[in-house]
Amino acid sequence: MERSEASAAGGGRGQGGRLWLAGFLVALLLYGVTLAPDLAWQDSGDYQFEAARLHLSRPGDAVRVHPWLLVVAHALGRIPVWNYAYAANLASALGTALAAANVLVLVRLMTGRTWPAAIAAVSLAVGHAVWAHAVVAETYGWAAAFLSAECLCAWAWLAERKGRWLLLLFFLNGAAISNHLMAVLSLAVFGAWVLYECFRRRAPAWVPPAAAVCWLVGGTLYWIVLGMEYGQSGSLLETLRSATVGRWGSHIFNLADLPVLFGKTLLYVGLNYPTPLILAIPVGAAVLVRRRDAFSRLVLVLAAVYFLWAARYKVVDQYAFFIPFYVLASILIGAGAAAILERHSPRVAWVLLAAALLPVAVYAVLPAVAERAGYPSFPRHLPYRNPYVHFLQPWRTGDTSARRYAQDVLDSLPPGAVLAPDSTAAPPLMCLHVLEGRRPDVVIHGSGGAQGRRTFVTSDVPGYYPSWVVEHGRLEPFGLVWEVLPVAKEGGP
Repeated sequence: MERSEASAAGGGRGQGGRLWLAGFLVALLLYGVTLAPDLAWQDSGDYQFEAARLHLSRPGDAVRVHPWLLVVAHALGRIPVWNYAYAANLASALGTALAAANVLVLVRLMTGRTWPAAIAAVSLAVGHAVWAHAVVAETYGWAAAFLSAECLCAWAWLAERKGRWLLLLFFLNGAAISNHLMAVLSLAVFGAWVLYECFRRRAPAWVPPAAAVCWLVGGTLYWIVLGMEYGQSGSLLETLRSATVGRWGSHIFNLADLPVLFGKTLLYVGLNYPTPLILAIPVGAAVLVRRRDAFSRLVLVLAAVYFLWAARYKVVDQYAFFIPFYVLASILIGAGAAAILERHSPRVAWVLLAAALLPVAVYAVLPAVAERAGYPSFPRHLPYRNPYVHFLQPWRTGDTSARRYAQDVLDSLPPGAVLAPDSTAAPPLMCLHVLEGRRPDVVIHGSGGAQGRRTFVTSDVPGYYPSWVVEHGRLEPFGLVWEVLPVAKEGGP
């Protein structure tokens, strides 16, 4: 009997491993085909730049270093079959594919059925925010990978009661901290849960201290960053501030403008789930509430915590911070789909799968529809980049707009020019200028014009050029950029 049970368990693990591998490869193929092939704009381009140099320092803002992503991207960049920009994008795709595979297996374990698991994984993989951040260099795919892996460890602990699963959970959370500090939210939830398990004597007393050691080991990359930060500042207090909130304290603790932010939240979630399948989320939540088991409570608490965190986080890219919530929402979708399939014909599974894939069709037509309607409006347009396609369509197949723009700007500048780019345009310009050695005579910075040198900015829209430009003079178009010129004197030529 024991041998039979062991064989069944081994067979189940083998089947789960094959299912996980299939899910990972399918998701990676999706992201590989739609991956941005080269340089990217804004934060993604900044990660490409920092990963190529393996630069792990941001004085005063260590919380934004994200060493896990940079190290993985740098390692991939050492492979001589692609350039550093593609490698950084691929690093993000790998993390997101891992998340989709983890969700696939987790929902299969929860429901005992493959169809709900596939529906859950697809709903995660093709969601707008998840997909859009999977195909460029970003931290959120790895945040999803670590969170889903932590949930798998929690499930395994509850199923087997073997302490190694809790130790692995906290090791993974430490690594997740090295990727993005918002992993402290799952640390708080899982930490409180493990302490409760120990209090109820369901977990041995040695688990919390051992888990703390594993967490510290897992977070090694981040501790290295903090050591470098302390070496530069010499202040423990400043290092702690840089490591926890950096320059983003008012955003992290924001409780202002909540009605506006919650209104945006509805739009963001709707964009990620433009499908009737969104209704499976409350159905799945109701199923887990009725179950009243420990894992169901964990999923519900994590979903609430990550949703509320993102919903009141007042930043420009607020929609990206819902990605951990979408991991948990996909688990709820899987539970909801399983409940629906229990009461309906097996053919309904195909309907649910079609609903999970519906967002792909929506995103294909959405940019054209939105552009005709003029909503949303974009204050700033960049050459070679349609903002409706860029922001509303998650795939980046063949998108070379950032490199084309950076090349044309640098090539157009006069000898010895000074360029002060905004944060969107700066990364691809810096990649070409510093990493590829294009136009070494040009100076790129944002601190002001250099005496005797012609100075240029990358936008004439207020908020996208430095404040010193207003004091310095006026802006005159110069190809794709604007030259900063002295204000003409009254009565002068």
